[in-house]
Amino acid sequence: MAHLLSILTSASLAIVFASLPAGAQASRAAERGHAYASAHCADCHVVEQGVPTPANNTAPSFSAIAATRGMTSMAINAWFVSNHRNMPNFIIPERDREDLLAWFAVLREGHKQADNPH
Repeated sequence: MAHLLSILTSASLAIVFASLPAGAQASRAAERGHAYASAHCADCHVVEQGVPTPANNTAPSFSAIAATRGMTSMAINAWFVSNHRNMPNFIIPERDREDLLAWFAVLREGHKQADNPH
């Protein structure tokens, strides 16, 4: 299911990125971060922009994490390197963490735009 969602979303990813203002256009790092999240995180987390967490899923969506007050890049990076109950204990390489942070920045910007459409 997560793989199918990733395939379907890849086609629409360019549309999502193109809809962002010029200052928030997704960088190559954000694209790599999205690809990493789709490959390594999507079994538990919804990693796509604006897709809510299913009711039966206990892992928060990436959009929900990005929209959480106080969830800065520093806080997310700390979250990446901390152990979590109910989460596999794996190490995200630094380059991939940076790319994931760029993807979270895209998600955070999308959330801000949804809250303030003007």
